[in-house]
Amino acid sequence: MSRFFAGDSESDSESDIGEPEIQPAAAAATARYILSDDEEEVKRVVRSEKDKRLDDIAECVKVLRNSKKIRDVAKVASDFDNLVKSFVKAKGVVQKLDKTPRVYIRALAELEDFVKELWEDKEGRKKLSKLNAKALSSLRQKLRKYNQAFGADIFEYRQNPDEECESAGSEEEGEEEVVKAKPEPKQKAKAAKLEPGSDDDDDFWDMSDDDSSSSSDEDVPKTMGIEYFLKRHKDDSKPDKRKRKRVTDGPSKKDKAKDSDDWHPVERKNDKKALFKGLEEIKHSDVLEKLAEVTAARGKKGVDRNDLISALQVIYEVAEKEELGAALLIKIGLNIVNTMMDYNTKLATCMKFESWVSCMDYISSLLDRVLANDEILVSTEITEDDENYEDAARPYKVRGSVLMVVERLDDEYTRVLQGTDAHSTDYVERLKQECKVSALIQRTSDYVEKHCPADIFNIRMRCIEHLYYKKTGSSELEELVRSVYAADVPDRIRTRTLLCHVYYMAIHERFYDAREYMLMSHLQESIMHTDVATQILYNRAMAQLGLCAFRHGMIRDAHIALGDMQASGRAKELLAQGLLTQRHNERTPEQEKLEKMRQVPFHLHINLELLECVYLTSSMLLEIPYMAAQPHNLRKRIQSKTFHHQLRLAERQPLVGPPETMREHVVKAAHAMKAGEWKPCRDFIMAIKCWDLFPKVEKVKELISRKIQEETLRTYLFTYSSVYDSISLETLANLFELPRAVVKSVVSKMIINSELLAALDEPTAMVVLHRAEPSRLQSLAMQMADKVNLLLDNNEKIFNARSGDMFWNRQQGQWQHGRPDWGDRRGRRPQQRKRERN
Repeated sequence: MSRFFAGDSESDSESDIGEPEIQPAAAAATARYILSDDEEEVKRVVRSEKDKRLDDIAECVKVLRNSKKIRDVAKVASDFDNLVKSFVKAKGVVQKLDKTPRVYIRALAELEDFVKELWEDKEGRKKLSKLNAKALSSLRQKLRKYNQAFGADIFEYRQNPDEECESAGSEEEGEEEVVKAKPEPKQKAKAAKLEPGSDDDDDFWDMSDDDSSSSSDEDVPKTMGIEYFLKRHKDDSKPDKRKRKRVTDGPSKKDKAKDSDDWHPVERKNDKKALFKGLEEIKHSDVLEKLAEVTAARGKKGVDRNDLISALQVIYEVAEKEELGAALLIKIGLNIVNTMMDYNTKLATCMKFESWVSCMDYISSLLDRVLANDEILVSTEITEDDENYEDAARPYKVRGSVLMVVERLDDEYTRVLQGTDAHSTDYVERLKQECKVSALIQRTSDYVEKHCPADIFNIRMRCIEHLYYKKTGSSELEELVRSVYAADVPDRIRTRTLLCHVYYMAIHERFYDAREYMLMSHLQESIMHTDVATQILYNRAMAQLGLCAFRHGMIRDAHIALGDMQASGRAKELLAQGLLTQRHNERTPEQEKLEKMRQVPFHLHINLELLECVYLTSSMLLEIPYMAAQPHNLRKRIQSKTFHHQLRLAERQPLVGPPETMREHVVKAAHAMKAGEWKPCRDFIMAIKCWDLFPKVEKVKELISRKIQEETLRTYLFTYSSVYDSISLETLANLFELPRAVVKSVVSKMIINSELLAALDEPTAMVVLHRAEPSRLQSLAMQMADKVNLLLDNNEKIFNARSGDMFWNRQQGQWQHGRPDWGDRRGRRPQQRKRERN
């Protein structure tokens, strides 16, 4: 029989039936390629319900872990819901096991740690999208509630988390043992197949299946039927040759090198011999050639910036040692500073503080050398062909700018402070360098004034920005400001100088001068057309002006200065002291980077709670008397929407307790003032702790207390004037503990301004009230009359537009052109009102 037909199952089955062994080859070959029903069926695996449910849970856990790796919180929340549904479906299996699957407990514990890590990372939480932030909040609450049912199991897992790993390891060992087991020889299976008279059909089929599944690509195929061309099912028990690990007899070369004592790392160095190899005498041209060669590599990809800096430093040392002149040293120093500035290519991050200190030292030595050699001209207008380093007969010229490197150093210093934790000791240590930076800018100003007078106001602006927020240096700042005012400078420099001057006068208690400068400049009309940095400076100046007005007792001026900033609810952003989460639109990463770069350092911050406290207190002193004077007026003039919003929030609270926050203290004080009780009002206001941030705290508190007494007196007269015929000034003075002269002054102003319908009787020192205030019913009737008149006017306008400006004259009984005169509330015609006025 041919080898090609040796292992065919159909031919063997036909021989078992009893047909003769010798058959035509054509018939056997035809039968061999007929597909049976068994060959067309897909291999099916029968699994129990327990295996199905546990596999579903394992698959959900796997998907959940992948979602956590990419930190997609919304996808994690969705996968957690699917995991819970799978566990609910497997509840019957879990009850039979009498134990929750450990893989499920492990997934819950890991998810809890993942959510906790994200929630504690406040900076990372701000960067989340709106969808992920909402999903994180809901997932945290849902997971906390769900894990309460598995608290004991999660605690047990956290006590011994390695048990899962051990069980997984034992399973892998078992699998390795199965792989290492040798399969039975194929010759035995073949002999059993060809043995005549064998009745064990089951053994025969089992053996043939094993042979077909365990056949490898290296073996010579014994069966060349259709099974050879069909796709085989992969058997997990079969070892994969591609995954075999290479077994080495000994340690690798790398390990031998590490273990040997003679191995030492060799660092690449840029020294004089390497840079100037083969040169016995170093000249200017040699140094310039090497300098051009090194600087040409700046900005190229794959170039180590540390090597560039070290090479430039070596060139500087060689030029200094060979005494090649101060001009060449200035040129090399400028290149070193520029290379160090280019070390950090990312705009959103700052230089390392150590690198910044080193850069400042180089700039300081460079400035000393420039100031010591006045004959050397350093300017950006000089071309490379005009540069002169060695010819003493001509003036020395160097292409570059000392002003630009100093400005970049100052900008990097601001970034260093922005990137440092404001509540750490590192911030204090780095803030100490501010004095050195100010001194360096002052020395640069002296140099620029001599050699580059066109740029003098740029560097003076830097000097002003380092002085305006300090309590010292008044004469120096005043001199700089006057020089800017007297010169013809760009609008931006003049505007920023004015704002710095206003800020400075406000913190030095010169309120009237600061207010006059601000009003004369008319910046309120044009500030929106300036750049963002100038707008931030304007907001800072207005905030300090409002605080200064409050310290001087100018309550209305303080309210006006702080009104726009506090009414928007974005004082933190307007002062560039932090970012707020936006509800409707989200910032792009580029916008967020720009916003962070605009933030002012922490030592320039203005206390936001103090600003809000001053604004709410000023609103209380203005609004409460006005509300008492107009109790029934539905069209009240609201001066502070923020203050009224706080009052409405307090009214909605179902449970009113003692005040805790600053806003609650102000609301409680407002309620006490409205009732005419000035002592509780004063106590609530004085309990606020942020008043201690003011200089001369006792004076400010005394001023606030006096204002509260006066405004509560006005509120008392507005509220209870209808129940008095007359009241003594002495009684009012004793009731509010004010001097009699102050009470008389307050009452007189109210009478003059027509706020109080009363008369002051001098001999008896009595306030005689006229009781001309309308009652509530009368006020409502007057309001109704006003609304009816308004409705009538609107109807007349609509009718005139449709009928061609005609109306029905009731007295004459005919239609007339024009607008009718219905008279006023008392029915008086225009002629009658004119006669009464005359």
